[in-house]
Amino acid sequence: MEEYLRQTQIFQKRLGMATLSNKEARYLFFRMAGPIMQGKLHRFVDLSKVPTTFIHGNPHIDNYVRTFRGSAMMDFDRSRMGPYCWDIIRFLSSLSLRRENEGGFLDRRVVEYFIDAYYTHFLNPEIPHKQLKMLKEVKPDDWQMSTRNYLLANKKWAKKMRAFRINAKSESTIQLLMKFLESRGEQSLMNEYYIDEVGLTPGSLGKKHFIYSLLPKNPDSHKDAILLDIKEVYEEKNNRFFYSPFEHHGLRMIEASKIFADGMEERLGYCTFQDKQYWGRQIPTFAVKVKKFLNKNELCDFAYSVGSELGKGHRKGLKDPKQADLLLKDFEMNFDRYFKISKLLTFEISLAFEAMRRKMQLYQDYKGW
Repeated sequence: MEEYLRQTQIFQKRLGMATLSNKEARYLFFRMAGPIMQGKLHRFVDLSKVPTTFIHGNPHIDNYVRTFRGSAMMDFDRSRMGPYCWDIIRFLSSLSLRRENEGGFLDRRVVEYFIDAYYTHFLNPEIPHKQLKMLKEVKPDDWQMSTRNYLLANKKWAKKMRAFRINAKSESTIQLLMKFLESRGEQSLMNEYYIDEVGLTPGSLGKKHFIYSLLPKNPDSHKDAILLDIKEVYEEKNNRFFYSPFEHHGLRMIEASKIFADGMEERLGYCTFQDKQYWGRQIPTFAVKVKKFLNKNELCDFAYSVGSELGKGHRKGLKDPKQADLLLKDFEMNFDRYFKISKLLTFEISLAFEAMRRKMQLYQDYKGW
């Protein structure tokens, strides 16, 4: 628990817990503590004996998204080669911390849904992963039906872009966009579009996002506007057990998207500009996440959906297909162990969060004396 508490000041600064419920703040603490949680993993399991594959890296509920293209666990900032058990441990912890009811860990029925989905889709990676039921019935609003409508409604990314507006005609702004389009073989796009607005917005990992709004040059064109997010990548240091298989981290993220959520993201590209690596995509106008805490049936639905995605992704992410039998054998023999490790780390997260919360309250009380 000491590792978490050493980061107390950083956590306090980023949490902003005054506007969150205790359960919401604890879950955000869990999200932020991912690197610490991963760094402790080797204490509980000999990672040299765990099969390695391309892992999602950060599969938690807030990274699950539905768009017009389907639904999947997204956000591949922390994807890389690593022991497959990390994805399982991280996701089970996420499920437990998003339960409606407090106390204990995950019900065995929920866990069995995950096991069944993972096993089935690992053995049959050609089968599409299961879509989450609770998001299937969500209908888009009018402002989500096109990028033009999205920009006019000034929603999320449009609002961020305008809050941190920069010069759309500067040489560096144009060069970054052209390098991104070059990686896609799409430089000719700028024969038909022009840069209308650009914003340089802060990201959750401290990296910056360049948000571009592109409009057709022909004012009578029926073509939709384009909203792009080109962001500086998260370059996690390689170690013995977790490492990137690509020199460019933008390529790493694109490969992860193909493995875990093929076809979900639009206009993927990457580039290096002014000695920094970038990854980019077209921002979807319709993107829905699960914000609530979950009852048992919803937990089962989530467990099966993400279990199917991870099972399929881990099979596709193996460097050598012959290693499939080794991974499956390890899953069958050691899943209960990984379940217990997830339970222990989740308990540590909760203890560390409560200790930090009490420390903050004592400090507030002290200031009031």
